[in-house]
Amino acid sequence: MEQKADYDLPSYYTGLKSETINEAVRNFDDPANLEFFNAAVTNARSRNFFLDFGDDEAWCGFDLEATHFSRLIQSPRPPNLNTRWINIWLAHEQKPLITSLAKYYDFSPRLLGFMCSNPIKPAKSIRSSKTSIKSSPIGTSIRNVLSKSRRTSPESSTMESSVDVEDNIRMEDFGLSNEPDMNRVLNQYALASDLWHYSTMDWGRRYVCLGYNTLHITEPAPSQDEIDEFSEDLPKCKRVWSWLVLCEDKTVIMIHEHPYPFRSGALTHREQRSLSIIRRNVINVFRQCSKARDPMANITPLQLPLRVRVGDSEKEAQHRASDVPGLLFYYLFDDWLAIYSLIARRDNRYAEELNALRERMLCKAELRHIDRLHHLGCQLSVLKRLYSAYDLLIDRLLGRREISLASLQNSNIIHSGLESLASSQPHGNLMESQSSLGVSLSSAAKVRFERLKHRIQLYALSEVNECIDQKASLIFMNFNLLAIKEAFSVERLTLTTLLLTKVAILFMPVSLMTAFFSCQFFDYEFSVKAYWRWFGGIFAVSAFGLAMFSLISGTAEDGKIITKPMTRRLVSFTGRAIKGRRTKPMVDE
Repeated sequence: MEQKADYDLPSYYTGLKSETINEAVRNFDDPANLEFFNAAVTNARSRNFFLDFGDDEAWCGFDLEATHFSRLIQSPRPPNLNTRWINIWLAHEQKPLITSLAKYYDFSPRLLGFMCSNPIKPAKSIRSSKTSIKSSPIGTSIRNVLSKSRRTSPESSTMESSVDVEDNIRMEDFGLSNEPDMNRVLNQYALASDLWHYSTMDWGRRYVCLGYNTLHITEPAPSQDEIDEFSEDLPKCKRVWSWLVLCEDKTVIMIHEHPYPFRSGALTHREQRSLSIIRRNVINVFRQCSKARDPMANITPLQLPLRVRVGDSEKEAQHRASDVPGLLFYYLFDDWLAIYSLIARRDNRYAEELNALRERMLCKAELRHIDRLHHLGCQLSVLKRLYSAYDLLIDRLLGRREISLASLQNSNIIHSGLESLASSQPHGNLMESQSSLGVSLSSAAKVRFERLKHRIQLYALSEVNECIDQKASLIFMNFNLLAIKEAFSVERLTLTTLLLTKVAILFMPVSLMTAFFSCQFFDYEFSVKAYWRWFGGIFAVSAFGLAMFSLISGTAEDGKIITKPMTRRLVSFTGRAIKGRRTKPMVDE
């Protein structure tokens, strides 16, 4: 594809005086550039891109350096390019770029340190989730911090699923004396790997930042190379950490953890497929930002309202510039197809496996079913905590942040000459709104986040709770089936023992008679005919006596689990006869 001339670019980009930027930036709405953008966004070695767009035009560039991004963000954008999207892959290889963004938007040092964390190698032996969290220094430190916060704050019980990057976590809370490898203890990816439901939110004067884990179903079963990444107590999916930042200048920044950071060469075919699934939502949003349409591309027919709108009235158009950054922020967060397809479907894998276990239990109840149900319960608990963390992030994102007088006096807006004025002003005045932390979402984004919250509660959390309840009922049913199976086994053993006992009792008199006939008495002999005559008579009397005893005592083998003795049967029969005789004349009348 031929490279564009500089005069094809808007004056905004040519005024940056950078030949690299002029060569990298292309018209995003030009159909001639569509093939290049589709290949770049799916390329595993693509490091980053930026996309500036408005209602009428859009420009995009891939794989720029930190110095080029510094020029872009420090140069004011023209009004026709009201929204900017900066996407960063291979974050561990682009620390200078992240540092440049952090300096410009005034990220906190701790947030920058977490964003620049190095990837960690997966452990060779994976223990269960509960064991690893209890034994790891990160899990211990988080439990200590949460327990301290519960003792000090009555509202901290609702915040257990989310830990701020700016929490007051001291070094001794991490067990510094017991754990020398602090690079792993303070590593963002190690924390995200140990606590799948870990999420964080950070506010600044010029940004609001979300950090969260996303889960992707890459394959029905993990490959042998990735088997160490999974545990029976964790969902069989690929976990990827993401940062999502909304800035005050209508810039949206997204930073992704690389799913295969230690792959030196090209990705395998399976890893490439997994990467395309992980990037599916980003690719979909990226393609829908362009007005050029590829008929061969697999784009969802549900068009996102970023650059294409149904209404074209003046009242509708005047809000687009302020709505689009928040909408972009929302659609990058709402990766519903990947995150919630684990459970929010009628034929999800957990419901299918629970039904399969139920059918196997009805055929043959075994103790190994309890072990499998335990692991399924652990996976469902992980999903429940993960969705609860998303729910909590949305609550905190939409919640109103109250501002105290101390925060006003410590801000750069109120100077020493205005302190008395600030003390006299009520909360909610102009100075308070100017000094508030975080970036406010537009109304269009807020209503969609509220809708997402309801969808999480209705389709994800309710389905998880239903599967957990079904798991508990299946455990109870399995124990009941085992008890019934044991009762049948005991009954069968009892009947067999009783039958053998009756046979022994039946032949006991005959054995005594045979012993009597075997004796050699003086001047007395027994004939064979007399022996069999006595044998038949004694055997018949023994069989008749044994049958009468079994009938009277209720120990006859009639195939029933519970038998009644003869006396109780006679009482029941007499009662039924008397009752029938009393009701018969009433029937005749």
